[in-house]
Amino acid sequence: MKEFPKTFKYGRVFRIKLKKKEVAKKFLNVNFYENGLKALENGKITMKHLNSINRFLKKLFKKNISIKYNVSMLTPVTKKPLEVRMGKGKAERSHWECSLKKGCVLFEIGNLDKDQLNYALNLVSNKLPISTKIVKLVY
Repeated sequence: MKEFPKTFKYGRVFRIKLKKKEVAKKFLNVNFYENGLKALENGKITMKHLNSINRFLKKLFKKNISIKYNVSMLTPVTKKPLEVRMGKGKAERSHWECSLKKGCVLFEIGNLDKDQLNYALNLVSNKLPISTKIVKLVY
């Protein structure tokens, strides 16, 4: 996976604060593959989380798995080094993050057996900072 988006309009932005009652408007259902992970609460995911999920799934199932991510890193987060005095402008970008709303499907997985899939998605949900549940494609 990439570490940052190719193009972005503003290099440094203020952090987005999500309210508890906000609900996602798109990516509510699994559309492309058979199963997916759905967010049950609002929160933020960094690029490190997505990279660790990707590495974990590729290591577990080799090349037999197909993954489609529905989230993209939009917000650059800035951080000043320790022991720096106040002022002198806004700091450099330290990492990218994505704000998630409740009900959004994070990613979709295909080409797996039922037992393998439940095992993998339970392990992946433990790696994420928000609570999630397994969702299936409904015809």
